[in-house]
Amino acid sequence: MKFGLKLWSTNNDLLPDADQLIKSDVFQYIELTPIPHTDISSFLSYDIPYTIHITTERHGVNIGNKNNHNSSLEAIYHCIKWADKLDAKYMVLHPGYGSIEDSIELLDKLDDERILIENMPKKGLNDEMMIGYMPEQIEKLMDNKFGFCFDMNHAIKAAASLDIDYRPFIESFISKLSPCYFHISDGDLKIEIDQHLSIGEGEYDFYYLFGMLNEKSETYITVETPKPDIHSLNEDVKNVEKLKTVLKTTY
Repeated sequence: MKFGLKLWSTNNDLLPDADQLIKSDVFQYIELTPIPHTDISSFLSYDIPYTIHITTERHGVNIGNKNNHNSSLEAIYHCIKWADKLDAKYMVLHPGYGSIEDSIELLDKLDDERILIENMPKKGLNDEMMIGYMPEQIEKLMDNKFGFCFDMNHAIKAAASLDIDYRPFIESFISKLSPCYFHISDGDLKIEIDQHLSIGEGEYDFYYLFGMLNEKSETYITVETPKPDIHSLNEDVKNVEKLKTVLKTTY
């Protein structure tokens, strides 16, 4: 298994520390979100394995809204250029909110097998109805040409909205869609809104969650936990070490 460190392109001050964490095998790759109007040069100066998280709704990307397609495509193509320059293996894309038909229409314009469609909570941060909270929706969005990023936290939040047990819900994603790329964080089981808590601060059963994974496969797991100090990676290290302790006990 490979553990990924979550960074944004505004975090270039953290690159020296991130590079050391990669070299010491604490993390094995960086999942980088290119923020508009930032510079790639500092990230190119390090020999680090990257994946890309395509810019999200926070910066105006919403493929589920046809009226937003031109600006969304512009941002996606910008991220693809970063992925090309950084030799990124994967690119994670949110399916947005609004109309799944609009999302599919935009995805039809993309042809890049590195793209992974990420599952979402049912309810967004502003109570909007998200796209891609069910396995059937993700399968339709993937359309046999894209991969799948399974955000376990998002699935648990969707299960809370649907008022169902999250365990069989998670198992349905894995059995139907066979993901090799994951996002993981902690959270409360009954809260529908995305939280991304530090490991141990919520209610998730990580022994169960890791039990769903194949330890020997080339599984990518990005740790999506908060950074209380935006100039430090100390909390990221604590969170990944907690997950590795669970992993050792699980297998």
